Amino acid sequence: MRMRRLKHGGTTILVGMMALLLCSLTAGCGKKAPPRLPDVEMPAGVRNLAAALAGGDIVLNWTPAAADKAANVAGYRIYRSADPVTADVCEGCPILFKPVADVPMAAGEAAAPKMTYREEQLPGTRYRFKVVPVDAQGRLGPDSNIVAITTD
Repeated sequence: MRMRRLKHGGTTILVGMMALLLCSLTAGCGKKAPPRLPDVEMPAGVRNLAAALAGGDIVLNWTPAAADKAANVAGYRIYRSADPVTADVCEGCPILFKPVADVPMAAGEAAAPKMTYREEQLPGTRYRFKVVPVDAQGRLGPDSNIVAITTD
């Protein structure tokens, strides 16, 4: 294989390429700060989650965050764990929650005294619920307290 020699200005091109390579290699050097998370306010948490049986439904009620803290809440995600009453209870085992519903926050509801979610119950089932606030970008806030209710 033969190498071709550049004529007229080949040295200038070679020097220019070397300078470009040297700049690109040294531009990233130096002390860098550790990465920082963006300053984002997470959705405010839910307070006072409670569950009750009403007719054939399970009714969840909770208090949304105060109006000044609920401005970034777009809605709430309901999580449920359901096991047959006949299943053994494992104390200390993690609870496997699954998302079951999203409750959107309607305009003006940020100042509402309470929020409600209803779901049809299955007989002979041990339910556990938690509610998590969600902002417009889909970021989740802190979990609520966990409530448990058992149907006959």
